[in-house]
Amino acid sequence: MINSEEKKLMEKFKAVTSKNAIWRGKITKGYLDWKKKQGGQKKRQISTIQKKSGSVILEIQSNIQKIFSKFDNFEYRLRTLEKKKTVSEKVERLGKISDDHFFRILKTAYNSSEKKFGDFVSVSALTDKIKEFIPWSTENVHSELYKLFMSYKIDLQPGKKVEGVPLIQDGKTFVWFKLK
Repeated sequence: MINSEEKKLMEKFKAVTSKNAIWRGKITKGYLDWKKKQGGQKKRQISTIQKKSGSVILEIQSNIQKIFSKFDNFEYRLRTLEKKKTVSEKVERLGKISDDHFFRILKTAYNSSEKKFGDFVSVSALTDKIKEFIPWSTENVHSELYKLFMSYKIDLQPGKKVEGVPLIQDGKTFVWFKLK
């Protein structure tokens, strides 16, 4: 008795070779040889598939590592955005600081800064110290400093750029700062 799988193979043999697998009630030698070849090909196909699957597994592992690194980058970006949001919320809560409060912060930053050339401090170093207390942009700090300079509460002096960003207002470059 011939099972259904064997019948399918016989049909495939006839389709490929145009010969019958059974002749006068017996299975032909051509069919048996073809069947052996097919079995050998299947073994070769299986070994090829195993080799390919090994390289595919390595590729999948590599892709998984890339995905994890992307997740790490994404997580870092989220943390950075959360920090920026927190800082912007603090700025919103701070709102507009009074001139007296800014002046107190300015005195604290000035007294904690390293003095150069007598009582003068670099404007860029002072700006960085003020930004530790108030999360403002450099431009905002500079505009407040210039406002105090125009009201004769502080002294700003021009000079050569030492380091950082000098205060530039009305076409003048101020590098040195001193309390009056």
